[in-house]
Amino acid sequence: MRKVLSVLFATICLYFSFNQIELDKVISLLLSANIQSILIAIIITYTSFYLRSFRWKILVESPKKIKLKHYISTTHIGYFFNNIAPLRAGDLIRAKLLSNYTKTGFSFLFGSLVAEKIIDLWIIGLFSLILILLGYFSMLGLEFSFLILILYIITSLIIFGNNSIINNFQSRFSKLENFVNGYKLLSKNKIQLFSLSICLWLCFIVYVFFVLQSIGISLSLEQYIGLTIISSLVTSLPFAPAAIGTYHLAVIYCLELYGIDIESAQSAAILMHTLFVLYTVISGYIYLSLENLNFKTIINESKN
Repeated sequence: MRKVLSVLFATICLYFSFNQIELDKVISLLLSANIQSILIAIIITYTSFYLRSFRWKILVESPKKIKLKHYISTTHIGYFFNNIAPLRAGDLIRAKLLSNYTKTGFSFLFGSLVAEKIIDLWIIGLFSLILILLGYFSMLGLEFSFLILILYIITSLIIFGNNSIINNFQSRFSKLENFVNGYKLLSKNKIQLFSLSICLWLCFIVYVFFVLQSIGISLSLEQYIGLTIISSLVTSLPFAPAAIGTYHLAVIYCLELYGIDIESAQSAAILMHTLFVLYTVISGYIYLSLENLNFKTIINESKN
């Protein structure tokens, strides 16, 4: 039932994204894309995966015997499954695979991934707050600005507040102790984690810059930041497999807000999404092969 609803939601979003499309113009724009800019965007994508993997290693404070390459491979494989399975099942698989390399429990590692998501939401809120304080309120739109500011307040309370509530929760539900311990990692190594997070999000902005440049779309710096914030926020929501439809709708909404014509906005949405999905699927499959992992076995384990 969840899969059916997920596909239905994606279909509805795709309809609203492309119900008014001049296919010839969109195809023409995509075919004229600058290959050099696209290759740079792919390199930036790998860099972002490296930074995300390194941040996870810092977050978990793992034993030195767990090499960075294991974090890199499990992160790629996790995103591979995020793009072929609903409800971001790849996050569960990331935690499961890394737990195979260490005695660290699955629930602890999954808690660390929840902490990772909270850090990302806080960075989104920080960038959004900077835009608003600099007077670029229109870069996000009223609805997104309000939502992001609420998320920023909540994540700030979680990260910088005391842990009395979560400690009380942990004492009442002892079975969740390892998960909560993983979740509480976000309150440690703040300087390293936030420095890496800012570098990671700068990579996302540069990725957007080069993809848009490849089809001749030029924006101001604040608009690149606004587009990155909105598209990333929508992508993090587990409503549709691989964020199909939801991502496209968010990018088109944002670019139209910035005065970009509908055909260019649709082309940008297709190219930005397709490049990232192709990268994660191809690289994820390569890492699966390098790790000698069985596709069907991983799927069955995740279901259990």
